[in-house]
Amino acid sequence: MSAILKFIRENHILALIEQAIVKKKSRLSLNAFEIIEIPELLYTCADVKHLYLHRNKITVVPVEITHLENLTTLTLDYNNISYLPPEIGHLKQLVNLNISYNPLHVLLPEIGELENLEAFWCNKIGLREIPKEIGKLTKLDTFGARGNELKTIPEEMTKLTRLRWLTLENNYIETLPSTMDCMEALVHCNLRNNRVKEFPVSILKCPDLMFLQLNNNQISSIPEKFDMTYLTVLEMIDLRMNPICELSHPDHPLVRYAEELPSTEGTLVDLSSQPSSSSRHAAAQALAINATALRLPAVPPNRHAEPMVIEMELDASSEESSEDWENSVNSSELDVQYQSDEERAENEIAQFFQAVGMVLPELSRYASTAS
Repeated sequence: MSAILKFIRENHILALIEQAIVKKKSRLSLNAFEIIEIPELLYTCADVKHLYLHRNKITVVPVEITHLENLTTLTLDYNNISYLPPEIGHLKQLVNLNISYNPLHVLLPEIGELENLEAFWCNKIGLREIPKEIGKLTKLDTFGARGNELKTIPEEMTKLTRLRWLTLENNYIETLPSTMDCMEALVHCNLRNNRVKEFPVSILKCPDLMFLQLNNNQISSIPEKFDMTYLTVLEMIDLRMNPICELSHPDHPLVRYAEELPSTEGTLVDLSSQPSSSSRHAAAQALAINATALRLPAVPPNRHAEPMVIEMELDASSEESSEDWENSVNSSELDVQYQSDEERAENEIAQFFQAVGMVLPELSRYASTAS
């Protein structure tokens, strides 16, 4: 980075922080500024509730970040962080936390002290074990740990009775707790691309379950008769790319064994009083986006006549090809749609300085050539 660009960028960052302090702003966006060390001035922003530090080059999160006692949203995804201080558990007001795409490898037990946490994303951090303390996050609504090295799920996780959105795809999970039905609010469960051997029968007792993704596992058999008593809003159980697909198996209109989508004809579930398939799909898309945004209600979509769709940018892993929305919803950058006009203007200024930074090297080369 040229000295001029570095000077402009660092001073612009400090200016944004100073402005947040003077105006007592609740939102501060410092994402994509190539920050290596968090400026100490930031820890004096007592009024900031939403802090965005994703897509930088941060290596260390100092304990001083806990001085920001009012934080409700903190994004640290896409950095180079290898360690979080145990004191992070002191951020008692935190509702949304994203630490994805960092070389962390472990989750501290102190994560369980974030008693108000509702959305927690730790995708692709080299995680091998989910600490049992996660069961203490009684308000957790959304949890994503895709692309890690997990082999099991702690039984304590099934204590999360408010959890509605669970994404654990692309791990090495072999076994699941027999008490999955305790997560009675579960709407979307993504376990594709793991090593699960037995069909999780208990999860069929979750009354709000819409999508259960078990494709590309090692399941070779399922119960001959599904108990559909509780599954009044089920859309699909995906079992593609499992050994059972090559064996004799019971057919069911909501179970997908092949690339063709299951037909809803003859289903035991009475959909005559439900919205049309197109409206349910639109609602499902809204659910997918809402569940990864700031804590908007992620309830089964057929309970809303006109679901609200929020447009927002998903993380880079959402670029993976998939024909179904339920296969591609990932962690988000937790917002950027909920900005005031003033904040939008500031963001445009930030983009201007970034653009200037891109042009400066070209100008300097031109100047040296012209001379």
